[in-house]
Amino acid sequence: MADTPSTVSVTPNQHDLPPASVNSDQPTQVKPKPRPTTPKGPPLHQIYALPAPIRTFPLPAFYPSNPLSLFHVVYAWVSQLVSPPPAEPAVIHQGTWSPETRSVHIKDPKSIRALWEQGFFGKGNYSRSEPNWLKREQARRGEHDGHVAEAVTAQRREERKMMKWDRARKEQEAIERTRQLEAWKAPVGPAELLALPNSWHDLKPIYPNGSANGTLVRTPILNSTRNVSEATNAVSNGIPISVDTAVSKTSTEITTTEKETIAVASGINGHSSRPQTPTNPPKRRKSVRFSPKVESTTFQLSDPPSPHHGALTNGTAINGSVSNGISPLVRPTDLGLSQPVFENETIAKPNSQVEPEPEPELVDKEHLQLCPEEAFYLVFVLGVLSVFDPATGKPMTVADLFALCRQVSYMPPKKIDLQPDDPFLIHYAVYHHFRSLGWVTRPGIKFGVDWMLYNRGPVFSHAEFAVIVLPAYTDPWWKAQGRQPPRKSWHWLHTMNRVQATALKTLVLAYVDVPPPFEEGLGAAEIFKRYRVREFIVKRWLSNRNRD
Repeated sequence: MADTPSTVSVTPNQHDLPPASVNSDQPTQVKPKPRPTTPKGPPLHQIYALPAPIRTFPLPAFYPSNPLSLFHVVYAWVSQLVSPPPAEPAVIHQGTWSPETRSVHIKDPKSIRALWEQGFFGKGNYSRSEPNWLKREQARRGEHDGHVAEAVTAQRREERKMMKWDRARKEQEAIERTRQLEAWKAPVGPAELLALPNSWHDLKPIYPNGSANGTLVRTPILNSTRNVSEATNAVSNGIPISVDTAVSKTSTEITTTEKETIAVASGINGHSSRPQTPTNPPKRRKSVRFSPKVESTTFQLSDPPSPHHGALTNGTAINGSVSNGISPLVRPTDLGLSQPVFENETIAKPNSQVEPEPEPELVDKEHLQLCPEEAFYLVFVLGVLSVFDPATGKPMTVADLFALCRQVSYMPPKKIDLQPDDPFLIHYAVYHHFRSLGWVTRPGIKFGVDWMLYNRGPVFSHAEFAVIVLPAYTDPWWKAQGRQPPRKSWHWLHTMNRVQATALKTLVLAYVDVPPPFEEGLGAAEIFKRYRVREFIVKRWLSNRNRD
């Protein structure tokens, strides 16, 4: 009568499952790190309360539906008649024209802060935008705990990077956990049951000779590569190794190769033991030998060690060349050698502390740079700036500054045969247009455009619009001359629009209608009255977003 094979059913428990599958339904909650507290200064709306470097005293609004507002208007008008406000501008800032940079430099710290905080004029030459180089250097030296815009931006970027890294790590852990769950199979055979955790194969020898219960167990000893391969095949096929069938060896030691082979062969059902690095690896000593010849760049094995030649070049002062394959700037201590004593050096005692050299006194060398359009707007419209000529040291008049800005708008500068479509006239017309409408207008070279429009300023929000200035010769005089505007392709337009859409900005095409040539001697006010600015907004049409 044949024996009926018995079926063994095994229910996986917590010890049988892979380690990563334990409590897989309960994600680990990581508490967010508290953001370091930074000293809070005055609110931004108090620092940048004035939109321009002048004070205005308008009368209050009158509402016909509210007759009491008329008394408020009368009271404000009478009070200004009795005690008139001071004449504006109360403060006139001073700047110097720079022919090298074609800009106006403001070096007075008070004028720099006033022009930046009251209208966001100019740019710091050592800073990205706001002239805060001195404050950043003081914070770096630890002189104060004030925070600057660049430090806050760097902190936010670091937090965002760590958040993305943590999210990616959790996703990888979830994927690895799912893979282990899918790859795990319940053991069905006797050999697989013996290979489960807590079996005889996984127990570590806590007693002599590998006995787990205090009794001595004979360990199978292999004496040849043939026996090792046979044992490997036997274990991999599910056949346990018998102690009696193992061939003993004259020596009681097993080589490292045999141990690794047995360890690899004992891995069944994914429970193979990982190779371990030996605790005491053999020490290897390295020696560096230099050639006794200073002019040689190679060395022989018979040359004696000479660390002095590696520290200096040609036996003299350091000149930046490389001798014997080692940079002369590298000290002998960096190479693991003993520190040589030179004539001009003294040996410091171990207990003595070398005092660090004091840093030089911090001097603010940053100045504010005003582009020609900004400088002319402050001089011509607001009257709060006086530009000095570096050659004569005298302040320029409005006419002199106007002519100078027109000349330097060409490359190279052009002093004669100026046209109504000068680059300065066209760009300033657009700058004046948006400034008069209340927009904070700043150069937009960072995004490949002419001007950027901010609602209140760069410290409050990002720019909403990106403006490209294009001349338009719509006057009949230009048509009779056959003058055409510069040709722009559709590829260029789509490229500019895509860049601004990626930066979450709206592209604006500002067309400036150029007037016909005017007579010489006209002032800036009469000239700019003849220019007209037309705005066109370009948006990218998307079928899934612009259905309505």
